Amino acid sequence: MADIFDKCRRFREEQRSVLHEDLPIAERVIFGVSPIENAGPWIEFDGRRMLQFSTNDYLGMSVHPEVRAAAAAAAAKHGVSAPMGARPLTGTVELHLEFERRIAEFKRTEAALSFTMGAGAMLGAIACLARPHDLLIMDQLAHASLVCGARIAGATIKYFKHNDPGSLERVLKRCDPTKPKMIVVDGVYSMNGDIAPLREICDLRDRYGARVFMDDAHGHGVCGDHGRGAAEMLGVEDRIDLHAGTFSKAFGTYGGFIAGPKEVVFYVRCLAPTILFTKAAPACVVAATMKSIELVRKAHDRRRKVWDNARYLQTLLRQRGFEVGDTQTPITPIRLGDSCAVHCADILRRKYNVWVSAVVYPAVRRGNGIIRVIPTALHEHSDIDHLVTSLEAAREEFNSMAAARAAAAAAK
Repeated sequence: MADIFDKCRRFREEQRSVLHEDLPIAERVIFGVSPIENAGPWIEFDGRRMLQFSTNDYLGMSVHPEVRAAAAAAAAKHGVSAPMGARPLTGTVELHLEFERRIAEFKRTEAALSFTMGAGAMLGAIACLARPHDLLIMDQLAHASLVCGARIAGATIKYFKHNDPGSLERVLKRCDPTKPKMIVVDGVYSMNGDIAPLREICDLRDRYGARVFMDDAHGHGVCGDHGRGAAEMLGVEDRIDLHAGTFSKAFGTYGGFIAGPKEVVFYVRCLAPTILFTKAAPACVVAATMKSIELVRKAHDRRRKVWDNARYLQTLLRQRGFEVGDTQTPITPIRLGDSCAVHCADILRRKYNVWVSAVVYPAVRRGNGIIRVIPTALHEHSDIDHLVTSLEAAREEFNSMAAARAAAAAAK
């Protein structure tokens, strides 16, 4: 008799993103336990001081003393869980409403709505905005939370080639003009580091009567003169119909949001499953995030430092023969292939006290494994020098090991 759990038993043996003999290393690197204090440029792990390049704490806000003080003060006054309850019941307090007013002010929109998770903002908003008779036209690399929301909604989903306005227009031309439709994109793509061609997308929005939903999780705080994201950077803020983001990247806290027209935000507030059926954000998290928004708006020096470090790192990597693709942001995907990425991340941690993350399937396509590196405002050029030098040594060690394996296999 078929058992729905059969797939769970087969799962480990079916993994083919790395060689079978490398699975223990892959599991140690990808599913290993990180130290709890893992957001700064330097971390402590297993009694060692390690240089860290793996988190999304672009501006160093997670370790900013004012952000931590705001969280501590709220926790001391209200505890770590208050208010209890979902937002429609006992979960909404004046602090949440003030928080949402500040998000809307930051994004220069009529209204905003906060969620307890970034993924919850994307999934919940899409899930309630789309209906089975609607059409969602999504970039083929749109974040998984957007795709999950589309599937929950039951809407018709069409994909266009990544960051290809011509492909998007071909999809739009074939659409029933009477059918409501929304173009769904990321602002900054988390694994490639490239930015959506928002001007061209907004032109197509106008031409074909669509709406645009943009998840700018990695753009907020980093892109634009004031940190309002990719839309600010490209001058199309007022042409994006619904902005979405997270506070777990450049803001250094936790949660997500949408921002846009008042009636749309009200609709999502009333119907999003990730608002209706989950506990409200604790006051200590909200207080910390409000302080972080205030600091991010003024963090011009930190933004400049992030971009300076990104340019320095990416130039150095290319000079040393590493492929980083077409990244346009501090996200730096070092393209090595699955086994090389896993082994190099392991070697860097064990031998060189450098903490990086290997990324393999399903986060990227099979065989396209990367080490994703994110320089922050708190890194120095000397940190980047050490990273690149260590990475060169790790790559050389892996290549020697691979050559020995190939020779042994040929001798059999």
